[in-house]
Amino acid sequence: QVLLSMRCLDEGVDVPAARTAYLVASSSNPRQFIQRRGRVLRRAPGKDFADIIDFIVVPPEGAEDLHRETERRMVARELRRVAEFARLAENEAATLDILRPLRQRYGLFEI
Repeated sequence: QVLLSMRCLDEGVDVPAARTAYLVASSSNPRQFIQRRGRVLRRAPGKDFADIIDFIVVPPEGAEDLHRETERRMVARELRRVAEFARLAENEAATLDILRPLRQRYGLFEI
């Protein structure tokens, strides 16, 4: 069974039995991503955990240096959201390890 919608997890939807969420167009707005995460993490009978797969936007390697700072800011916004999600996840260390090369490429070690 699948529920597919744009922005349905932002507000007002209550589907506590949902076990997996694929966030394809995630927001850098903390209120929105906290709402989305909370919708999937609600308790339900027989549900001990939920999987949240949050896709991030990353510029292709080898792009022109002309847009480097713009790309860096975009990646920084994405990584801040991912770091917030990961902070409370069981796979925090694995998530941050996967993102290490991206952080190195853009010099984003503070995130």
